Amino acid sequence: MKIPAARLATHLSEGLKPVYLVSGEEPLQLQEAVAQIRACAVEADYSERTVFHVERGFNWGELDMQRQSLSLFAEKKVVELRVGSGKVGTGSKHLLAWAEDIPEDCLLIVVGDRFERAVLKSSWYQTLSAAGVAVEVRPVEARMLPKWLAGRVQAAGLEAQPDALETLAELVEGNLLAAVQEIEKMVLLYGPGTLLDRQKVLAAVADSARFELFDLTRALQRRDVDHYLRILAGLKEEGVEATLIIWLLAREIRQMQGRRSSWLRRAAAIDRTLKGVDPGNVWDQLQDLGRTMCGLPVYS
Repeated sequence: MKIPAARLATHLSEGLKPVYLVSGEEPLQLQEAVAQIRACAVEADYSERTVFHVERGFNWGELDMQRQSLSLFAEKKVVELRVGSGKVGTGSKHLLAWAEDIPEDCLLIVVGDRFERAVLKSSWYQTLSAAGVAVEVRPVEARMLPKWLAGRVQAAGLEAQPDALETLAELVEGNLLAAVQEIEKMVLLYGPGTLLDRQKVLAAVADSARFELFDLTRALQRRDVDHYLRILAGLKEEGVEATLIIWLLAREIRQMQGRRSSWLRRAAAIDRTLKGVDPGNVWDQLQDLGRTMCGLPVYS
């Protein structure tokens, strides 16, 4: 079965399938589609989640072990397989094995970028699609973007004039993730219930025009510590409030796979330093937290 991402919520209300293949080139909608499936799985008592990233040298035997060892556990499990371009090479036989012997009480979510035609016609993709659901994530057309933004603004507790929506659409240039992040920043800057006009949108986005504030999260997602530190230094130089950066880092931690409660505690500690409750240098602490989130050790 193949459905667009817009129909996923309706589909999930009718019950889970054992396999989902979610692919597309729009990161925000891709992320939200996977999140919807996960949330439905939690409601259906899937209490465990294992995530695999298929990269060079990936051991496909780990996926086989997930399929073969489920009978040893009582818990229902979600197995999330991130395959990038979908060119899985020898992994195709392992995915076919899963499709031919789908384990009970296990939900497989295969997540990838926009798949080329060769991938869509591959035996592993076709077989898994037949066993479950393929969810297609498509970009929002430019002419529909202001309407899409209106829904997001309203959901965030703001209101917006038509010219504000048109301006925001022009500024984000079709990047939905950037649009949502800008809306969240405006909630923080202006407060819920604010009526956005063109000037408010321009002022909010211009806050980080030279060193893009939300590039910090993209640097963290890529574990690019050098880029993170350069952006952080730029934001400090531009006079961006550390409060915004702490909020963004905490938000990113909450959305990360394998969420780290220790990182959230450190973000809270930085906030206390900012407020003068604890001693320390906020910008040094932001550097150290970023290094940790990028996988580097920090020595005191």
